[in-house]
Amino acid sequence: MTEPKPPSLTQYFGSDDNEKTQSDAANEILETAKQMESLKLERDEVVNEKKEPAVCRIFAETPVEPKDPTAAFFDLLGNDNLKTTGSGVITPLGLASKTDETYIPRVTSSAETDRRRDAWIPIERTRQALIANATTPAGTYIPDPDLLTTPGVLLEEDLGDAIGEAVSISLGEAEAAQRRSLGANDVTQDERGLRELVQAGAYRAAINLTARLLSIYGQGRGRAGHITKHSPHSLQLWFTRIALLVKSKAFNIAQAEAEPFGQLEKPDVFYQFYPDMYGARTGSIASFSFRLLLAELPMHCGKPKESLTKLFSMLATIKKMLSNLRQGLCEDGNPMELAESDRTDSLRLWSGREARVMHSIINCAISLKDYELAMELLGQLCERDGAPKHALLSALGRLHLQLGNISGAEVCFNEAAQLASPPGVRELVDRGLLAIAQNDFDEAYIYFQQASNMEPSNIMILNNMGVCLLYGGHLKEAIAVLELAISSNPVHALHESLILNLCSLYDMESSKGIMKKFGLLRQLSKYSADAPTAILEKLYGR
Repeated sequence: MTEPKPPSLTQYFGSDDNEKTQSDAANEILETAKQMESLKLERDEVVNEKKEPAVCRIFAETPVEPKDPTAAFFDLLGNDNLKTTGSGVITPLGLASKTDETYIPRVTSSAETDRRRDAWIPIERTRQALIANATTPAGTYIPDPDLLTTPGVLLEEDLGDAIGEAVSISLGEAEAAQRRSLGANDVTQDERGLRELVQAGAYRAAINLTARLLSIYGQGRGRAGHITKHSPHSLQLWFTRIALLVKSKAFNIAQAEAEPFGQLEKPDVFYQFYPDMYGARTGSIASFSFRLLLAELPMHCGKPKESLTKLFSMLATIKKMLSNLRQGLCEDGNPMELAESDRTDSLRLWSGREARVMHSIINCAISLKDYELAMELLGQLCERDGAPKHALLSALGRLHLQLGNISGAEVCFNEAAQLASPPGVRELVDRGLLAIAQNDFDEAYIYFQQASNMEPSNIMILNNMGVCLLYGGHLKEAIAVLELAISSNPVHALHESLILNLCSLYDMESSKGIMKKFGLLRQLSKYSADAPTAILEKLYGR
């Protein structure tokens, strides 16, 4: 099995307001299953005992992403008065809706929208520092050094073209010279160029460009530990950079560069620390999604307990903010009067953010095998007003399968199917998973095939079909399904799990599978701008 798949870039790009509606939560909560990457059924253990190559299953729904999930973020980045207002989350943390949860053009923003989005309760030490800063003569307050956020780019050199290097090693310099990939020098040195790189999937090149852009703020290479000022623009660039590092699976680098930010609780990441720049504006300069990313980051680095602590801390703060709103106060406890419509909008925003954090806690609990906590939170989400119960019940059923509780899973799947009108791909996938849990791979294949007929381009379903064929004893047919998926739609089908599975199938088929792997590498070189190192090493046998 592979390590959990990092979130897609729609989770971390974009502005930050009102992340998702309850309908979008239906897609987000399926991250519960996606973070597992697959259901760890006993059949996998048998394969490993035989020392055969492990096969990676996706067995989770892949949320549909907008064609350009970064558009709103980069449109806003170009505005000096940036006040982000959309979904900061690459889904688990992605789908936009046409309500408060969606990106709002900068021109429609208002002081109340900004206040609502930026609200946060600072910790006590930070609150005291902000009071001291506000009550001393301008320019005379000198905070303790440990109260300042002093980030800097730690990578001393630009990241290279990983696919090009792999092609050069395995296929030769001549073939590598034929590769054409977009680099940081090929685009404008601004947010437009950064957006172009991300759209092309050239994540390493985009990371390189963020280093150049951050140097404008005195936060580039060699600047870690130096005192600097922060702005929505600079913090959003850091958010982008760390998200890209996570997407590229450079977890250790992401963690090291994120360390100076802590949990964004220091006074210099609040607007009131800069009265000369922002006047009387208050709240967090950093986006809510940046906070969530930093809380989740230890989980990606193999420290889920640390993430769980940080996520529960975030959840406690949000619950306090919701309590303040219900008591007639502002989010931070300030007695400022709010119009009833504004209070309603604030409750809706922060209730949505509360759900987002709960989703992340569920993922973290699953990685810790704390299924009791995961089920408890899933149950709480189901009870929320307007919750997408059919999707939540589906996720709960998949969690029961993870535990080996087939009857419990079937109950959840049946309830979910009754709520779905008409039954769709999710319900067919659920039935397929249930059949797999009962070791009926032929029946599972039929369900996945029906789902594939409804969504022919769904790579997750095609991957599952291949896995079912393999465990049903049809190795060559399994290879054919996955090869057809790639040849039919190479841009999207060169998915990490599908490639790993196909490599494993080639190894099972013949000791000469390396030549077919080289063919996959050629496909990657032609159609992909970037790929994780682990995938490339699998392809050229290192």
